[in-house]
Amino acid sequence: MNRWWLLGVILFGCIFALFGFLRISLDVMDARSLRVILGLFLFGCYYGIVAFGTSEKTRSLSVLAQTLLGIALALAIASLASASIQGYVLAVALGLVLGFTADFWLEYVRWP
Repeated sequence: MNRWWLLGVILFGCIFALFGFLRISLDVMDARSLRVILGLFLFGCYYGIVAFGTSEKTRSLSVLAQTLLGIALALAIASLASASIQGYVLAVALGLVLGFTADFWLEYVRWP
């Protein structure tokens, strides 16, 4: 992990958050809207970590690490949404699927 890798991850997060911000009218900007934008930033950062970690010829991110990151992301978003216990259980299940299948859905990312 170097400086450019970290900058790319933050850039992915900011791009996702920016698109979320542009979809929300400034008239209705409240705490819920900010939580949605923060959730999009977290998802963009996860996407950047997995994309940069698996794009090289030598894989720098293991399947276990990307699965644990997916679970952590889902739990963070569930906490932003003030989820119940069932919400956290669902977040763990969705994070597990998201992290474990990241290699499959990242095949459709085209790098310039």
